[in-house]
Amino acid sequence: MKFGIHYIYWQNDLKCDSYLPYIEKAKKAGFDALELGDILFFRISEKQVEEIAAAAKHYDMELALGLDPPEGCYLTVEDKDERNRGIAFYERAFDRMGKLGIRAVGGNMLNAPFVAPFGKYHKREWEYARDSLRKIALRALEYGIEIHMEVVNRYESHILNTAAEAHKLLDEVELPNAKMTLDSFHMNVEESSFANAVFAAGDRLGHFHLEENHRGLLGTGHLPLYEFRDALRKIRYEGILTMECLVRAGGELADECRIWRDMTRYANAEQLDIDAAESVKAMKYLFAEGMR
Repeated sequence: MKFGIHYIYWQNDLKCDSYLPYIEKAKKAGFDALELGDILFFRISEKQVEEIAAAAKHYDMELALGLDPPEGCYLTVEDKDERNRGIAFYERAFDRMGKLGIRAVGGNMLNAPFVAPFGKYHKREWEYARDSLRKIALRALEYGIEIHMEVVNRYESHILNTAAEAHKLLDEVELPNAKMTLDSFHMNVEESSFANAVFAAGDRLGHFHLEENHRGLLGTGHLPLYEFRDALRKIRYEGILTMECLVRAGGELADECRIWRDMTRYANAEQLDIDAAESVKAMKYLFAEGMR
């Protein structure tokens, strides 16, 4: 198992123009992986891609990626042209992912706005989700890439919200590289049992986001972290465990993620680094060293 952090831990706005500084920050804090994301992935230049790849190799840092379809590219809407744009959105990432050594792409892939009434449209939206994911996964197979559809809460997606529902949909996709991402924040809203959710995901679990119930650093909330540890151990999960902590208020990214109060006590850059380092130490002890 590798221990990662999402670059947005250090961000509260959408003005970031490079992932490069966060590779060194993540390494110095003690992480094994850095998760990239957002539309920035497509905005960086080819020169920056080369620099990021070189830095990841230098620091022995594995890179991961999460992308949500932007407006006009939703995968489950009635408009076929829009669904095709969503499929192309992911296909466009595959070549760049290969250059960066990224082996999977996740994200809230089924993020289209809700259309009422649920009972009238859900069956059709489910079918669109299955067909869109299958096309993306088929294309991804050509690059040796997996897709990791993230399971999110009812306020961020209405297509599916639990690991069991995600497993059912992925079984219908019928491709070995189509898997899911579970996230402890979303699980805290939707799942009746954290362990049973992990068991329901089983061999379809490709990635895991671990943060507290309020999306804060580990140990600052009330989630039973040992329950996640024991369940992941039981299914022999060997992927990346990423802290996707959203903690900084006061910027555009924070507003989009509904971070209304700063959860760092308005820490400066140095303190953010210190807090991340302390958190990964606890994570490694809980999930690896302390079980030896």
